[in-house]
Amino acid sequence: MDLRISEGSGTNTTLDDQSVQSPTRRAKVWEYFQQELVEVDGVMKAVCKYCGTKLTSKRNSGTNSLRNHVADTCSKIPVEDRKRFIATMRKRPGEGSFVFDPRKNRECMVKWCISVKVTFNKFDDPFFASWMESLQPSFSGVGRQTMRNDCIVRFKMMRQELRNELQSLNSRICLTSDLWTSNQKLGYLCLTAHYIDANFILKKKTIAFKDVKYPHTGLAIEEVITKCLIEWGIKEKVFTITLDNASNNQSACDLLRESGRSDMLFGGEHLHVRCCAHILNLLVQDGMAIAHGAIDKIRDLVRHIISSPSRIQAFNEIAERSGLSSKAGLILDVPNRWNSTHNMIMEAIEYKVVLKRYTEEQLEPSPDDEEWTNSEAIGEFLGAFEEATKAFSAHRIYPVVFGPS
Repeated sequence: MDLRISEGSGTNTTLDDQSVQSPTRRAKVWEYFQQELVEVDGVMKAVCKYCGTKLTSKRNSGTNSLRNHVADTCSKIPVEDRKRFIATMRKRPGEGSFVFDPRKNRECMVKWCISVKVTFNKFDDPFFASWMESLQPSFSGVGRQTMRNDCIVRFKMMRQELRNELQSLNSRICLTSDLWTSNQKLGYLCLTAHYIDANFILKKKTIAFKDVKYPHTGLAIEEVITKCLIEWGIKEKVFTITLDNASNNQSACDLLRESGRSDMLFGGEHLHVRCCAHILNLLVQDGMAIAHGAIDKIRDLVRHIISSPSRIQAFNEIAERSGLSSKAGLILDVPNRWNSTHNMIMEAIEYKVVLKRYTEEQLEPSPDDEEWTNSEAIGEFLGAFEEATKAFSAHRIYPVVFGPS
């Protein structure tokens, strides 16, 4: 291209040759010049909308000089507009040959939805649709029902992939299971598979979260576990199952052993593995029963404070005067969950000065010095068991429900 700044003037005429107009007007740079080329002294020129400079060009040439004028020469173009134009000139690898793939886009959107736990109704949000359209004008958009269906398809595909992986294992699978109770007092059984894959990597996958009808007898538990193993096609691959020491779990293991003895190693002799964390829990609960005096006083004081917004406010005012951060509410334990008791004690010790001043100002009963000393000893004692429980539970490994690592 032979482009130069023209200093002459002449009669302007519109260029009618579409073979020249079509390719040049597609370029981004034409937003800064007149939409039609003009003829001055027999030479075709583009006129800058901002400074009026006329740039000459031969037919079928590129727009490099036009871009250079916008990026460097013209002083009347706003700074933000110039920056935006320069950004469009920086092509990334493969950008020129990019073709929008709706199928790939939907696949990535499903993965994102599952990964960050986006609710389906967010996809009906008009601002989400406009955001997607600004990124890709040809994006047609998806609604919540479409995204729900796509997620179900993705779920079934991942589930089948995991099923194939488990069935193709040359090694045995160890299971862990526990019963949970929801806020609606409904019982659920969680079943997790632990195995070593073909690359000798230890994996754990939650393969079931099933409701269990009351009463939670050994037979009811055994039926849920057996049905799950059959669904996954791994009944003959089970080596052990770890459960707590409740009598219904022992009964469930006996029934599992009887029904699958021929497929089990050593005839199922080592099927039931007692949960070490549960054994620790029983030990700690026995010890807590002896040291309940100091704990009860702290629990009663915390319950008294958090039961009233005005008391929480009074507590926070004392905390701020003492140079400690305020609290939305102190931790109140669940008596049969000793780890929550440990958390309650440790927080109470941290705010010991505040609690003492609160009880003095509000004339409320408070643990004496000896009981505070005992509480500190109990907190240290429980801390050691909490670390041991975390080690037993392998809490650093997060199970992915029905999905790949």
